[in-house]
Amino acid sequence: MTLPDNVIRKLIVCIVLSAAFYGAWAVFGGIDEVLAAAGSIGWAGWAIILGLSLLNYLLRFVRWDYYLRHLDCSVPPLANLSAYLAGFGFTTTPGKVGEAIRSIYLKPHGVSYMQSLAAFFVERFADMLAMIVVASLAAYAFADMRWLVIVTLLVTLAFVPLVHSRRLPVWLEQRAAQTESEKIAGGLRHLVSTMGASSLLLRSMPLYVGLFLGLIAWFAEGYALYVVLDRMGADVPVLLAAGIYGISIIAGVVSFVPGGLGGTELVMGSLLVLSGVDAPLAVSAVIICRVATLWFAVAIGLVFLTGLEWQRASGTLVQQDIE
Repeated sequence: MTLPDNVIRKLIVCIVLSAAFYGAWAVFGGIDEVLAAAGSIGWAGWAIILGLSLLNYLLRFVRWDYYLRHLDCSVPPLANLSAYLAGFGFTTTPGKVGEAIRSIYLKPHGVSYMQSLAAFFVERFADMLAMIVVASLAAYAFADMRWLVIVTLLVTLAFVPLVHSRRLPVWLEQRAAQTESEKIAGGLRHLVSTMGASSLLLRSMPLYVGLFLGLIAWFAEGYALYVVLDRMGADVPVLLAAGIYGISIIAGVVSFVPGGLGGTELVMGSLLVLSGVDAPLAVSAVIICRVATLWFAVAIGLVFLTGLEWQRASGTLVQQDIE
């Protein structure tokens, strides 16, 4: 199975449109100010920011590898890492669903589509829970709202056992049978089917491990926003910066726009301005943060995607699988 031409075209179009959007965003914030802000971070600052992004990717891969092993899938580490990172090339797809392209590269290693998609589903679920907790950290910056962080964490942890409850699929099936919308009913039945395939990963231990790794991974990128702001001279507390990052990412996911493009940037910039950051500085911070997190991941993904596709075209990848 090869990547359809229309998938590649859509990816190219998305990248071009994104470049145009960031160009317009930079003009809005002032190109000179954006370039000056990027320069003020310095090489050491860029190393820290990109290092935090790499930490995010590494922790998420460790979780992914843990999920596959839990499903009794044994994939050579380098092949698994290559397939995982290749999926990052499609991070800009709505809800990051394009990252599931890694299933194609794992299939020759004995990982069925059902197994890889089950792991992908649980991965996305753990990320959603982790991001909600990270987003709640913004409340900690306000003394009278700090209780919200504790409540969010407790509710999230309490929600985990509910997911692998036997009653939940039954309840979803009942809702599907009662709804008059075929679209909603079909979606609920598909969710029940996916949860059934993911049952091994929806138990307490895999879920809690995945949530823990997700919390560290996404806080790392939230901390990267703090580093950007700190290097630019903006006085924003670290937990507030991480919370703003989390809220912005969730806003982008909810918008269901490829990569959260537009929604994430606008929410992040607006929250930074409300936090006392000057508008030009906020725009600069948003662009730098997104380049160092989202587009750094896309760039890495495209490198590995190109490499794997070249191996597939030359037959090298197939030969390695046979051996």
